[in-house]
Amino acid sequence: MPYKSEAIKLSETQDRRRKLTIEKQEEIRSLYETGLYSWNQLAGMFGCSKSRIGQIVNPKRDAKVKARMKEHWRDYQQKGEEWNKTQKEHRRYKQELYLKGELMLGISKGESK
Repeated sequence: MPYKSEAIKLSETQDRRRKLTIEKQEEIRSLYETGLYSWNQLAGMFGCSKSRIGQIVNPKRDAKVKARMKEHWRDYQQKGEEWNKTQKEHRRYKQELYLKGELMLGISKGESK
Protein backbone atom coordinates (compact mmCIF):
# COMPACT_ATOMS: atom_id res chain seq x y z
CA MET A 1 0.00 0.00 0.00
CA PRO A 2 1.48 3.38 -1.00
CA TYR A 3 2.40 5.99 1.58
CA LYS A 4 0.20 9.09 1.86
CA SER A 5 3.35 11.16 1.58
CA GLU A 6 4.06 10.01 -1.99
CA ALA A 7 1.69 12.58 -3.49
CA ILE A 8 3.16 15.47 -1.48
CA LYS A 9 5.96 17.56 -2.97
CA LEU A 10 8.99 18.30 -0.83
CA SER A 11 10.00 21.90 -0.21
CA GLU A 12 13.33 23.05 -1.59
CA THR A 13 14.99 22.75 1.82
CA GLN A 14 13.64 19.24 2.45
CA ASP A 15 14.61 17.83 -0.95
CA ARG A 16 17.98 16.14 -0.44
CA ARG A 17 18.47 15.72 -4.19
CA ARG A 18 19.04 19.48 -4.59
CA LYS A 19 22.37 20.86 -3.47
CA LEU A 20 21.84 24.46 -4.51
CA THR A 21 18.75 26.44 -3.52
CA ILE A 22 17.52 29.29 -5.67
CA GLU A 23 19.06 31.74 -3.19
CA LYS A 24 22.47 30.05 -3.50
CA GLN A 25 22.22 30.11 -7.29
CA GLU A 26 21.51 33.85 -7.21
CA GLU A 27 24.49 34.32 -4.88
CA ILE A 28 26.70 32.39 -7.32
CA ARG A 29 25.57 34.61 -10.20
CA SER A 30 26.27 37.79 -8.25
CA LEU A 31 29.70 36.59 -7.08
CA TYR A 32 30.66 35.55 -10.62
CA GLU A 33 29.53 38.92 -12.04
CA THR A 34 31.99 40.71 -9.74
CA GLY A 35 34.81 39.12 -11.74
CA LEU A 36 36.69 38.12 -8.59
CA TYR A 37 35.81 34.41 -8.71
CA SER A 38 36.38 31.66 -11.27
CA TRP A 39 34.08 28.69 -11.88
CA ASN A 40 36.58 26.52 -10.03
CA GLN A 41 36.63 28.77 -6.95
CA LEU A 42 32.82 28.98 -6.84
CA ALA A 43 32.52 25.21 -7.22
CA GLY A 44 34.78 24.76 -4.20
CA MET A 45 32.88 27.33 -2.15
CA PHE A 46 29.45 25.82 -2.84
CA GLY A 47 30.37 22.12 -3.00
CA CYS A 48 29.31 21.39 -6.56
CA SER A 49 30.99 20.82 -9.93
CA LYS A 50 32.51 23.43 -12.25
CA SER A 51 30.05 22.28 -14.88
CA ARG A 52 27.09 23.12 -12.63
CA ILE A 53 28.54 26.57 -11.94
CA GLY A 54 28.83 27.06 -15.71
CA GLN A 55 25.18 26.16 -16.12
CA ILE A 56 24.16 28.66 -13.44
CA VAL A 57 26.17 31.62 -14.76
CA ASN A 58 25.62 30.91 -18.47
CA PRO A 59 21.97 30.30 -19.50
CA LYS A 60 22.98 29.18 -23.03
CA ARG A 61 25.17 26.45 -21.57
CA ASP A 62 22.33 25.38 -19.27
CA ALA A 63 19.92 25.10 -22.20
CA LYS A 64 22.46 23.03 -24.15
CA VAL A 65 23.02 20.63 -21.22
CA LYS A 66 19.26 20.25 -20.64
CA ALA A 67 18.72 19.51 -24.34
CA ARG A 68 21.41 16.82 -24.23
CA MET A 69 19.89 15.29 -21.10
CA LYS A 70 16.49 15.25 -22.79
CA GLU A 71 17.93 13.43 -25.82
CA HIS A 72 20.11 10.99 -23.86
CA TRP A 73 18.19 10.52 -20.60
CA ARG A 74 18.39 6.73 -20.91
CA ASP A 75 22.20 6.90 -20.67
CA TYR A 76 21.93 8.61 -17.27
CA GLN A 77 19.00 6.63 -15.85
CA GLN A 78 19.65 4.26 -12.96
CA LYS A 79 18.92 0.62 -13.70
CA GLY A 80 17.12 -2.19 -11.87
CA GLU A 81 18.11 -2.77 -8.26
CA GLU A 82 19.96 0.55 -8.00
CA TRP A 83 16.82 2.45 -9.04
CA ASN A 84 14.61 0.41 -6.71
CA LYS A 85 16.93 1.08 -3.76
CA THR A 86 16.97 4.83 -4.48
CA GLN A 87 13.18 4.99 -4.76
CA LYS A 88 12.67 3.04 -1.51
CA GLU A 89 15.07 5.33 0.36
CA HIS A 90 13.36 8.46 -0.97
CA ARG A 91 9.88 7.17 -0.07
CA ARG A 92 10.98 6.30 3.46
CA TYR A 93 12.53 9.73 3.91
CA LYS A 94 9.31 11.44 2.80
CA GLN A 95 7.23 9.18 5.07
CA GLU A 96 9.47 10.05 8.04
CA LEU A 97 8.93 13.76 7.38
CA TYR A 98 5.18 13.16 7.08
CA LEU A 99 5.00 11.23 10.36
CA LYS A 100 7.00 13.95 12.16
CA GLY A 101 4.49 16.53 10.89
CA GLU A 102 7.08 18.35 8.79
CA LEU A 103 5.39 17.45 5.51
CA MET A 104 1.75 18.35 5.06
CA LEU A 105 -0.76 18.16 2.24
CA GLY A 106 -0.70 21.27 0.10
CA ILE A 107 1.80 23.17 2.21
CA SER A 108 5.40 22.48 3.25
CA LYS A 109 7.09 23.78 6.36
CA GLY A 110 8.61 27.20 5.80
CA GLU A 111 6.16 28.12 3.05
CA SER A 112 2.99 30.17 3.34
CA LYS A 113 -0.27 29.96 1.45
